[in-house]
Amino acid sequence: PHESPRGSPELLAHRFLYERDRVQKKTFTKWVNKHLIKRHVNDLYEDLRDGHNLISLLEVLSGDTLPREKGRMRFHKLQNVQIALNYLKHRQVRAGGRPPRPSGDPRYP
Repeated sequence: PHESPRGSPELLAHRFLYERDRVQKKTFTKWVNKHLIKRHVNDLYEDLRDGHNLISLLEVLSGDTLPREKGRMRFHKLQNVQIALNYLKHRQVRAGGRPPRPSGDPRYP
């Protein structure tokens, strides 16, 4: 069996997933920048990493004020991310792309 000129099915799937992730990252970066007027996010993954922009985004979206660690050591960055995750958990925000399952609906796993 010979491959198509575009490559194997695995390569095509990889390209599709890469492109989907790139578009999602670009779209979400624009959305974050729309809400974080005082801060500018260039690289979504890098600029949310220390937790400060993530906490700021949650504050803008919720109207709440969250605590934050002021230091720049790895521990402080991890603490800030944990503060954001704890806040989301407290507000019962689900991570991921699936909406909550309708109660008793057998169509949803």
